[in-house]
Amino acid sequence: MAETYGGMARFADVDGQRVCYVDEGSGRPLLFIHGLGGTMNNWRPTIEHFRERYRVIALDLPSCGESGHSEADHGLDFFAGVIRGLLAQLGVEEVTVIGHSLGGLITLHLALERPGMVEEMVLVDAAGGKRFPRAIAWAVHRLPVRWVKFGIYLMSSYLLRFPFGLRVAGVYHLNEYTRALIDYQVALADSPDFDLYLESYYRTTRTVFDACYGERLGEISCPTLIVWGQKDAAVSPGVGRLFNTRIEGSFLVSVPRAAHVPQLDQPELFNRALEVFLAGSSGRAAPQGTEVRDVGQPRAAGG
Repeated sequence: MAETYGGMARFADVDGQRVCYVDEGSGRPLLFIHGLGGTMNNWRPTIEHFRERYRVIALDLPSCGESGHSEADHGLDFFAGVIRGLLAQLGVEEVTVIGHSLGGLITLHLALERPGMVEEMVLVDAAGGKRFPRAIAWAVHRLPVRWVKFGIYLMSSYLLRFPFGLRVAGVYHLNEYTRALIDYQVALADSPDFDLYLESYYRTTRTVFDACYGERLGEISCPTLIVWGQKDAAVSPGVGRLFNTRIEGSFLVSVPRAAHVPQLDQPELFNRALEVFLAGSSGRAAPQGTEVRDVGQPRAAGG
């Protein structure tokens, strides 16, 4: 990654882990955490939009993108430790955290374990609200590792070569951003480090399937925005409603014509929802709970 978002990507050594990141703009810091198997490029239209008025920080998680491969367990404590270490090097003590899918799960972990660090949080089609179906969890833990890795290869790379693979990628329709996402995933299968990628993906998948914070959501007190693609088949919109019900004072935005990556499927709608939330939470008081359907009419949270 020679150039990212019009600025050079940077690298930091965090406890021996080589981390690729961007740190652009100035003002109130926003931290973007991508999902399983993704990169910070999954936030490209959002970073481009917000770097003019905020300090925007995004990273490739360990074993993803241009960050170095790690032999760690790829558990939540590991990811959270790398993020805290990077922020410490950047001199950031408090931050608004925006996490997608796995990144949302990591965001939840940070908000619960390091509440003083997370000023506000945004959960985008996030994992961690409820457990996945038992059959899938059983397969991840009980089937031979080589079988699981082959399934990961089929889903994350091979099937994306065909039109119906869009749903596998969590994409609702093609645009320049979702096409880049698919092209990246397909190219991974031909990379010399693909076996390392599969191993880290497998370890992280186990983390995602094992973690559930549904019973602890009531402990969260920071202003919270929840954004969900209406067509998400990977993590049901019902999980978003669960977050909205259990996190007091949260907002839920349901994005039409979007699947698991609403920030790429409908970047303008996503950015507008995030803009409104950031403007409303600037007083550092939790907003009145509400759900915003189609980025439009509000409804009381939990109603």
